[in-house]
Amino acid sequence: MSKTILVVDDTPENLRLLAGLLAEQGYKARLAPSGAHALAAAQKDPPDLILLDIMMPDMDGYEVCRHLKANQKTEPIPVIFISALDEIFDKMTAFSIGGVDYITKPFQVEEVLARIKTHLTLRQLQQALQEANESLEVKVQARTAELAQANEALKVEIEQRLRHQEEKERLFNLVSQQSEQLRSMTNWLIETQQRERQGLASGLHQEIEQNIALLQSNLRLAQTMLSPAHDPLLASHLENAGRVLDKMSVYMQYVATNLHESAAQEQNLSQSPLLKLTSREREVLRLMAQGKSNAEIADLLTVAITTVHTYTGRIKEKLGIQNLPGLIKFALEHNLSE
Repeated sequence: MSKTILVVDDTPENLRLLAGLLAEQGYKARLAPSGAHALAAAQKDPPDLILLDIMMPDMDGYEVCRHLKANQKTEPIPVIFISALDEIFDKMTAFSIGGVDYITKPFQVEEVLARIKTHLTLRQLQQALQEANESLEVKVQARTAELAQANEALKVEIEQRLRHQEEKERLFNLVSQQSEQLRSMTNWLIETQQRERQGLASGLHQEIEQNIALLQSNLRLAQTMLSPAHDPLLASHLENAGRVLDKMSVYMQYVATNLHESAAQEQNLSQSPLLKLTSREREVLRLMAQGKSNAEIADLLTVAITTVHTYTGRIKEKLGIQNLPGLIKFALEHNLSE
C-alpha cells in the first residue's frame, strides 16, 4: 500500500513540484497551501509523513508543528521541515518542537527522496514495534490472568488438602486416644480377674486344707480309740482313708505351688511392654524390625509419612527406647519380626 505524504507550502510551484516528484516514486501526495489547511487535513485523515514549509503567512511551520504534536491523533506523524537556503532556520527550535529532519530549497531530488524514505521506514518500524508491544502486553495480560486463575485453583486445592490432612490427623488422634483408653481398660480387667481368681483359688485351697487336717485329726483319734483286734476290717478302712488324706494333702501343696507360679506368670503378662502399644503401633514396630523405611511403611499402611513419624515417636515414648537399634532389638525379643 502506497504511503500518504501531506505537503504544506504557500507556494503553488513548490506544491506542484513536490507532488509530481512524489507521484513518480509511488507515493500519494496530499497538498495544503496553508497551516490551517494542513491541520484540518491531518486531523481528518492523518498522513504517514508531513513535508512542512517554515515561512508561511498567518501561521508559520513552527506553530503548525506545535499544534500537530499537541494533538494525540497527529503527534506520531513525522514532520520534515522545508527551508530556503537564504532563510533563517532555527534547527534547535525545529527539533525541540518535534521535527525529525529538514530539507532546503531549491530541492535536491535524491536528498529529498532519501530523507522521506528514511523517516517513512523509521515510522513503519515504530508502528511495528508499537503493535508488537501492544500484542505482547495483551499476551502478558492474558498469561497473567491464566496464572492468577491457576494460582487461585492451586490455593483452593492446597487448602482442601490441608483440611483433609487436618481431618486425618484429628481422626488419628481420636483413634489413638480410644486405643489408649481400651488398653488401660484391658489391663485393669486382666489385673482384676487375676486378683479375683487368685483370691478365690486361695480361699478354696485354705478351706480344703483345713478340712483335710480336720479329717486327719479325727482319723488318728478314731485309730487310737479302735483296737485292730476288735474290728480288723474297720481298722483297714481307717488306714486306707489315712493314706488317701495324706495324698490329698500332698496334692493340695502342689496345687498351691502352681497357683502362685500361674499368678506370677499372669502378673508378668499384664506388665508386658507390648500391652502399652496399640495394634497399629505394634504393626509399625514389626515393619521397622523387618528393615522397612518410613516411606515404605507409609505405603504399606496407606497413611501419610508424617503419621508414621507420629507412630514412631509414640512407640519410643511408651517403650522408653529412643534409638532404632534398640527398637529392633525389642521387636526381635518379643517375636514381632515375623
